[in-house]
Amino acid sequence: MEGYGQVLIAAVASGFACATLGAWQVLGSRHGSPAGGSGPARLLRNGVAPLQGAAALVLRSRKAQSLARDSQALLQDRGLFSTPQSLASVALAALALVFTLGCALSRSWVGGVAAACLAVALAKAWVGQRIDARTDALRESIPEALRSMGACFQSGFSLMQTLGAVAGETKGSLSELFSQAAHVLQAGGTSADALKRLRRSSDLPELAFVSVALDVQHQTGGSMRRCLESAICMVEGELELRRSLRVQTAQARLSARVVGVMPFALIAVFSVLGDGFLDPFFESVAGMVLLVVALSMQAAGVLMVRSLLKVR
Repeated sequence: MEGYGQVLIAAVASGFACATLGAWQVLGSRHGSPAGGSGPARLLRNGVAPLQGAAALVLRSRKAQSLARDSQALLQDRGLFSTPQSLASVALAALALVFTLGCALSRSWVGGVAAACLAVALAKAWVGQRIDARTDALRESIPEALRSMGACFQSGFSLMQTLGAVAGETKGSLSELFSQAAHVLQAGGTSADALKRLRRSSDLPELAFVSVALDVQHQTGGSMRRCLESAICMVEGELELRRSLRVQTAQARLSARVVGVMPFALIAVFSVLGDGFLDPFFESVAGMVLLVVALSMQAAGVLMVRSLLKVR
């Protein structure tokens, strides 16, 4: 029990330190220059300075880096700018606070760990859901953008004028992608460079296919209208297939989220309701072995469900 007390004291101290540093940065930014933005915006942009080194270590993991980049994209859609490292430092400070509260409520470091794991699982699920919704909205707007491109080409517009017109008619991330491609032509780049920029700036295979098709059609000549009509049919067919797959895998995706989140939620709740709920697992070798087996089965279950949901 002395070890638990020492861990609890360390957790409270670290959480208090992180909260103090974060509050100091937020309050300091409010008294700073107006150009710096609001306190939370500046905190997201600059991060928590003492945790920048730890954030760099965390970002060595590909999954953590992917999660940070997805969160950065969601914040950028809301007009908030940051970097993966600053977001990771803020997340580490928030996890320290969650761990501190979990330790304080459950009077055990196990409850703090369960609360931190639960926070990570919920945050990852929320970010993943928002990214999926963002990607689906981007995909749904591609056919209309291609129809606009066809109308522009039919009216005699150049490629630069077409990309600029489509950027003005679309919204969100798709508008930004076409705007970046138009800027390449405005800066003196070739059509191949502009279409390559359009292809590399997006992870969507539908848009990559369209850019490659336009590049080939532009170099070899021919009717752009037929090329775009074929691309629209292909994109709409793939979107219909994705909608069908989304409906058919809805229950499995919900099961994956429950399997990933519920155990940590139950551990956190039972640790708060009952003192020493998980103590038997740490009092004997058999208990520790059972705990390792349970965690291994939990990880195996999550991996199996995710592998079943992968669509190749």
